[in-house]
Amino acid sequence: MVIATRRFEFSAAHRYWRDDWSAAENERVFGPYTSPYGHGHNYTLDVSITGQLDERTGMVMNMTELKAIVNEVLEEFDHKHLNFDTPYFRDQVPTTENFIRVLWRLIAARLPAHARLAHLRLYEQPDLWADYDGVGETQFSRLYTFASAHRLHAPALNDEENREIYGKCNNPNGHGHNYTLEVTVQGEIDPATGMLVDMAWLDQTVHSVIDPLHLHHLDNEIAAFADRPSTAENIIVYLWNELAPRLEGRLALLRLWETRKNIFSYAGPASVPA
Repeated sequence: MVIATRRFEFSAAHRYWRDDWSAAENERVFGPYTSPYGHGHNYTLDVSITGQLDERTGMVMNMTELKAIVNEVLEEFDHKHLNFDTPYFRDQVPTTENFIRVLWRLIAARLPAHARLAHLRLYEQPDLWADYDGVGETQFSRLYTFASAHRLHAPALNDEENREIYGKCNNPNGHGHNYTLEVTVQGEIDPATGMLVDMAWLDQTVHSVIDPLHLHHLDNEIAAFADRPSTAENIIVYLWNELAPRLEGRLALLRLWETRKNIFSYAGPASVPA
């Protein structure tokens, strides 16, 4: 099946708050998101649809028709305060995780019979977003950065082989990158907080792993790379092995940008057949 995606943008404000909690409890859980006046975002929504191709038009669905349907839904939220101007968050916190499920219900119900909603991705910020496909668990992603130096040099190879394979990346004095790490977690949304994972805890956990790499030389200062080349492939596996147990089974995917052109993904070791 072909999947077609259209991007939409809208602006809204929201506030994280539960009336049945004390102010102290709200502030402990939601931190600065409890401001009584709320705060705002320029949201980006990617809407993906699928279905049988129409033999006459060659399309799953006319993008003009999809645009009209989604814009009708977003009209309820654009330039609105989610808590006060919409009916959807009177009994739930307007987190990205809850919001994407509301949008799913509203958009899916309006699609014609020949098209099916396949996936939604809602960006609250460029470095923070949620994914939902209508079934199963929601995914929540966040970007982090760290800067490290390294030299691609494999102890199992001789100097000539290393120079031939790694080229200028084998420079004895090393080189470096601004790495970007995308961390995707998956699980059930906490019905009380509306969050899949506490963001402060997630940030603290990820930084506990990447901060020792930041502004350091991977080969010379990180023990894991003393006997293996610090390729992006080895780095992302190292990050998974460090993060997975700390994130208590919630880690679903890592994606690592070494440069804008070199991107690596890892979802954990493959299961071993019995």
